[in-house]
Amino acid sequence: MSFGTRSGRPGFFDRAKTGWALTKDSAGVIRDHPNLLVFPLIAGVASAAFLVVLFVPMLIANLIGSGLEYVALFVVYFATTFVSTYAAAALVHATNEAFHGREPNVIASLKTVRSRLGPIVVWSLISATISVVLKTMEDSDNPIAGILRSLFAVGWSIMTFFIVPVIVFEDVSVTSMFSKSASAFRDTWGETLGAGFGITLVVTLVGIVLAIGAIAVSVPVAAVFPGPGILLALLLLGGVIAFAYLLSQTIWGVAKTALYVYAVEGHRPAEFDNFDFETLGGRTEESASPGTAGSRDTLDL
Repeated sequence: MSFGTRSGRPGFFDRAKTGWALTKDSAGVIRDHPNLLVFPLIAGVASAAFLVVLFVPMLIANLIGSGLEYVALFVVYFATTFVSTYAAAALVHATNEAFHGREPNVIASLKTVRSRLGPIVVWSLISATISVVLKTMEDSDNPIAGILRSLFAVGWSIMTFFIVPVIVFEDVSVTSMFSKSASAFRDTWGETLGAGFGITLVVTLVGIVLAIGAIAVSVPVAAVFPGPGILLALLLLGGVIAFAYLLSQTIWGVAKTALYVYAVEGHRPAEFDNFDFETLGGRTEESASPGTAGSRDTLDL
């Protein structure tokens, strides 16, 4: 890990600084286009619906055992991964529309992503399989299996961090899907970590402010009507948690899209004046090439 810039490349703290700028500019995009928050909302609601529908089959499978519980888990993992990936892909497309001066439309983006249905299904199948494998390792009494699971889970998260932008922007095979995602993370790891710190800070601050507001509204009500006041507080705090989740997921989607737009087009989105893409030193351009459809055609879905 490099903490300096003697090699001519940005060090960790330089990358963290640009990652923070990436977070602020991503939040600015959401401020200008709040409908982007709808995509993680769709993913969350759809995933919750699948869990409700599949709850009884999962319960029965757990009672029967004999490995059937893992089959049920696979179905759950596949369904939730599919809907979350589909919504995330639509978010990436809508964000790219905003970057190119077009007003993002939720319905249009959801329809456009249908063309990427094949890669999304393949990714969902692979992800569900890996999740089941990790679950079996977690259930194992072997301590070595637990260590291997933790190491593999970290590596898997890194390798698939940019999987959604890859699916949206490039025509790739199954193997290149993962290699391009891992390559993008390797070449932007500092900015990604910096953005992670920034997103955590921004979402935490927003959540604290909203939570204080929720309590301020609920306390006077609870003083007069204790039951309804407590219920109101719980509902408002639940809303704060949900909004914080939507905000963090949307910021991540916007940030990943910004990095990939620059990688494929070499073009700085106008919304990211505070982010110095030049500090990437061409690293993303070297690692992320457009798919067979061509960079402009692939981006302007």
